[in-house]
Amino acid sequence: MSTALGKPVSASGGAPPARRFRGKNKGKRWTRDKDTELAVIRLPLDVHEPDTRHRTEDLFSAMWSIKRALQRDARDAVDAYWAGDVRREVDAKAWRLELGLSREGMERRAYRHMEHSKHLAHHVTKALVMHQADEVFETSVSRHLFPDASGRRHGRPRVGRWWDYTRIPGRARSHTTSRTWETFRLHGTLAGHLDTYRHRSLDRTFLTPEQVAALPAGIGVLEQPRHLPKPARPSGRVQTGEVTAKNTPKTRAATWWDHTGPLAVVFTGGADSRRGDLVLPVRLPSGSGRWPRLLHFLNNPDTWHKIDLVRRRDTSAPGGWAYQAHLTVLTGGYASPTTKARRAGAAALERVGGIDGNVSNLSIVSFPNTFDPADGGVEATRIEPSDEELAAEGPLVTWSP
Repeated sequence: MSTALGKPVSASGGAPPARRFRGKNKGKRWTRDKDTELAVIRLPLDVHEPDTRHRTEDLFSAMWSIKRALQRDARDAVDAYWAGDVRREVDAKAWRLELGLSREGMERRAYRHMEHSKHLAHHVTKALVMHQADEVFETSVSRHLFPDASGRRHGRPRVGRWWDYTRIPGRARSHTTSRTWETFRLHGTLAGHLDTYRHRSLDRTFLTPEQVAALPAGIGVLEQPRHLPKPARPSGRVQTGEVTAKNTPKTRAATWWDHTGPLAVVFTGGADSRRGDLVLPVRLPSGSGRWPRLLHFLNNPDTWHKIDLVRRRDTSAPGGWAYQAHLTVLTGGYASPTTKARRAGAAALERVGGIDGNVSNLSIVSFPNTFDPADGGVEATRIEPSDEELAAEGPLVTWSP
């Protein structure tokens, strides 16, 4: 096993080509304001088409191969780091950099795995590979080499299991340059999804998502088919809003950024892929009770930040896996007006509470936040399921050592 960072060699056997770098960013780097919150919404994806499902499975398989190789590299490099007692005592940082135990070192290892492979470039991009390497460094290498605030270290990096690989980290969009997503992108609008899959019984006077969100719960809003069709990429040419020297409108080729129909997650495919875009339709909740939450997360595309592609075991789904897009949004989490009122009422009580969940009941205890008995006593409530609820849940099975 060679732990040193090798240099690429040209196929002709001569001197390696000079590596090209983009250079240091001359613009102001975007940073999230400390007051800006983050929240995540899970969007179910439809992969019923065999070609779409196979491409998604191949994507997870390729990314798992890269992660497994990086975990093995990290484990071997960490063993070499602890075995080099003299080098570590002289200059531990230089020894780590020589072994590639840094964020950039793990990224270069990932690039080499992708470049030396004959098939990975057909499924993945360098942006995905880079963020996978960053995740391995943060979760395995960094936590093992550097102790936390309590002085504890994580164990030696190990290789995970295929069945536990459930998330492909995406790359955040650029908030300084418009229309720049380097991995998974969300296209479409909430209004376009409503217009395409409007429920047949929904009054036509409710045209916008804001109007639908104001409806009471229990009203059908969407009527989505069991198998969602893939939205077509816009074609033709669109006007740019500018004019030429001859005072004629300028036009450009239509792209996915001009898609205003139903929501869909789009991935351009691997660097060497010839199969076009991977389009995954998004399925939204159909009832009006969920639309205030959808309006909170999906009605402002400027707040969409990053998408991770996630899978979970589902025996009823084709292929045994159900797929989701976890969309990170630059906004706080959603709370209904009823929940906000309940929280405000609980905060006005100025009491500290605790909950103890048991097998067959739930115990709640509270006391004044001043810890002074003169301000009030201890109150306890025990919640137990009724006979009807127990019958609906089936027989209760308990275990005791």
